[in-house]
Amino acid sequence: LKQILIDADTGIDDSIAILFALKRPDVRVMGVTTGFGNTTARQAAENSLRLIRLAGAPYEVPVAVGATEPLAGNWKGPDPHIHGPNGIGGVELPPSPQQPLEEPAWAFIARMAREHPGELTLVTLARMTNLAKALEIEPDLPRLLKRVVFMGGTFHAPGNVSPVAEANIAGDPEAADRVFQAGFDLTMVGLDVTQKVRLTTDHVAILDKYAAPENRPIVDYLKQALPFYFRFNRLQNNCLDHCPVHDPLAMLAAVDPSVVTVRTIPARVECGGSLPGMVVADLREHPIEAPGVSICVDVDSRRALEELLTTFMA
Repeated sequence: LKQILIDADTGIDDSIAILFALKRPDVRVMGVTTGFGNTTARQAAENSLRLIRLAGAPYEVPVAVGATEPLAGNWKGPDPHIHGPNGIGGVELPPSPQQPLEEPAWAFIARMAREHPGELTLVTLARMTNLAKALEIEPDLPRLLKRVVFMGGTFHAPGNVSPVAEANIAGDPEAADRVFQAGFDLTMVGLDVTQKVRLTTDHVAILDKYAAPENRPIVDYLKQALPFYFRFNRLQNNCLDHCPVHDPLAMLAAVDPSVVTVRTIPARVECGGSLPGMVVADLREHPIEAPGVSICVDVDSRRALEELLTTFMA
């Protein structure tokens, strides 16, 4: 049984990743922490609580609210044209009776790592601010966590917020660089692979046709939320009724690493200059002294989509 902590800025693609993890029989979601990005940290927590209720999780999943701004500088606020006014396409899910923890996200991450040493995989789907702050209070975190898998960055593919930077890393490059240098068993699921996996309206129709009865509320939610995301990708990226699978692929790579091909390379994150958030991988014969990052360079896109979608099917 894989024990997973999820750190998210719970938008539309985050929600698919969270629901996927909650419905996998080989996964136990040990908690969800939230930060700023697709929406506010507080709204992301509310979205997460409602998604946990929607999934009918048979065990308690604690939710902790985290960072509201990057380590350096200010956050300009969410982009509601991408994920909607509430982060999940404007869909109003039934409220949950569960409340977020009083404990901040970074303290919760550190505490859970201490209580379950060597057992937890942390999957980050947002800025790495919460993880960087957890490192401040628990420097031994790289040894205590089994693995960190993050959605973010790009190696060869074009960036999505600058020519060379992806939004999660660019949103707090200082936090990301601290994580890169800390010595985690670190896997980067970036735009090189997430852009190769495309969810289409046809996939949604197949999911609707074969949904397991207990997952009907989940599929009905996806049918409401995904058109908002499809619309953004059509207007922004000329995508005709399809969208890249960013956060769900990171979750899938954490659960089943065989769907991706990785290359381990020393890397840092550019924090200054005109291109903050660029992942700088050192390909020289004698590279910089930096921990290696397992960078995903290829993906079995057909198998990834089938494994993702059939999790919700009968």
